[in-house]
Amino acid sequence: MGNRYGDVPLRCRAVAAAIIAGTGPAAKILALRRAGEVAGGAWGFVTGSIEPGETATEAVRREIAEETGIRAAALYTSGLTETFYFAPDNVVELMPIFVTFVAQEVPVVLDHGSDAFEWCTRERALSLFSFAGQRRAVSDIWHDFVERPPAPFRAVP
Repeated sequence: MGNRYGDVPLRCRAVAAAIIAGTGPAAKILALRRAGEVAGGAWGFVTGSIEPGETATEAVRREIAEETGIRAAALYTSGLTETFYFAPDNVVELMPIFVTFVAQEVPVVLDHGSDAFEWCTRERALSLFSFAGQRRAVSDIWHDFVERPPAPFRAVP
């Protein structure tokens, strides 16, 4: 696939992360509420920009730490991307979604990009998340990472 879809450019300049606490029926997923002018009030995954010279995995580890204070140990690719049209630049944005785990719900230290957080059940996340692509991702992530252990090929360095 090239860097265009018809006459609309494709761009990947950000990453997202699902953080899962616990396992099995007791598992929860972290939701953050965005602050500020861009999508302020929207609930969703940890998200952030890829800085010059960074790989996507370096960016997602940094963003998790900056936005939540959580250090991602094991990191997995979900195999999913959030895809949306960004009208101001006339581009289709592709944002790879990664997954990491913590043993239990841990305290979250928010940075300036978010003003609230909640550890959610799957059902609560589906009702709370503002973006359709992230809601669809929650269902797939739950199936592939909560209801069964992640496949080894999903691990990323």
